[in-house]
Parts: sequence; C-alpha cells; structure tokens
Amino acid sequence: MSAAVYRRLLIERLIASLLPLEPVRACFEGGSAATGRLDDFSDVDLVIVAPLAASETVFNAVEAALSTSTAITHRWPVEPPSFPDIAQRFYFLADAPRFFAVDCVVATEASVTQFLECERHGEPLLYFDRTGTIRARPVDQPSLAARRAHRWRQLRGAVPVYAMLVDKELARNRPLEAMGFYQTLLRALLEVLGVEHRPDRFDFGWRYVESQMPEDARRLIAHFAFVGDPETLRERAPELAAELARRLTAPSR
Repeated sequence: MSAAVYRRLLIERLIASLLPLEPVRACFEGGSAATGRLDDFSDVDLVIVAPLAASETVFNAVEAALSTSTAITHRWPVEPPSFPDIAQRFYFLADAPRFFAVDCVVATEASVTQFLECERHGEPLLYFDRTGTIRARPVDQPSLAARRAHRWRQLRGAVPVYAMLVDKELARNRPLEAMGFYQTLLRALLEVLGVEHRPDRFDFGWRYVESQMPEDARRLIAHFAFVGDPETLRERAPELAAELARRLTAPSR
C-alpha cells in the first residue's frame, strides 16, 4: 500500500470516529497538507475543535480508530503542549510507512485561531465544520511585529550572556557543556535570519529552513551547525557570537 493510500484510509477512519461526538465542532488538517508540502514522508497533523474538558473523550475515539486495524506502538501526551490552550498527543502505528506519525491536537474554538493564520500555517484542509468558522485568515501583523521586536530585544540581551558561557566552559575544558550554550546561540541565529528572510515565520526554528531560507543563509547556518570536535567549537563560537552581534546591531523589523 502506498503512503498516500495509507494516509487517506487512516484519515477516513479518524473522521468517521469523530463525527458522532457532539462536543467536536470541527476537524481539519494542518502541517504539510495545509502548506502544500505533502509528500510520502508527511505526518497526519489533525486539529480537532472541541472543549478541552472533552479532550480525553476525543483522544479515546482517536485511539480506538487508530487501533481498529493496527497497534499503537508509541503514544506521547505532549505536556506542556507545543501551543497555548490545547491538548496534544503523538502516535506511532505498527503498520505505518517509515517516518509516519499522527499528531493530534484538540483546540477550543478560541485557541484554534492560532492555527488558521495563513502566512504561518497555510490553508487548512477542512474535513467538517459545524461552526462555519474554520477558514484561513491573515495574521495579525501589528501583533506579530510586536512579538518580533520583543524577541529582538531579548536576543540582544541574551547573546552576550550565552557567548560568555560558551567561553567560560571552554576555558574550564568542558566542551560538552560549552556545546549546550553554543546550541542556544545557533538557535538565536535561526531567529535572526528568520526575521530577515521569513518574518511571518521568524520563530519556526529549524522548520522549513531548507525551503524558505536563501542559499547564503543556509550556507551560514551549515557553517556554524556542523561542528564536529572541541577544536572546531573553539574556532566557531567566537565567530558565531560576532556574527550575531553584528546582525543584532540593526533595528528590529
């Protein structure tokens, strides 16, 4: 069975299990299906609109549907969840294609709006909607700009501190601990480059780096990311700190 057929049949089972549940107001797919990136490696990113008080009932129905033809080999209740005011679980299935997972989110009618910003999350693939309100909508640009500006100020404050901590642990000859702080600087670089090159998704971290960052930015990230030994870390850490300091002198966008 192809990955596409497996995916379609599984979604049909899930929707059939959710439709009879009165608390469930809507159901749609986000992720790759919403952003035009669907391929044979894509997960099912299901968003179910229901009160959080009903989340256990919803997850029980989801798990019953998943278990009808295969075994759930791994279950992860995400605590705290990845987004505010939701409940979230991941599932692996015994007969699924390689790399396949089901990412299931229960969101209230208020909290689901964070998944409907088209610039950030694409166009939701709607399966049913009893509310008539599930549709992509523009991101609140003033609010997003305020978040970028706040994060820019935080990075300006944080980068010198983490750069010092990298240097300190290297001076102590503790390269593993230095690497931990270095990775924080690397994440800061992703955010800074995100503000420059994908401002609507500046905070998406490693997601979509290959497709949304220009080639020069990808080369820069790779230069600092692929550090194979303590000696290279000693070379790259001050270079990364200087690169961040230079970029952070610019006004926030």
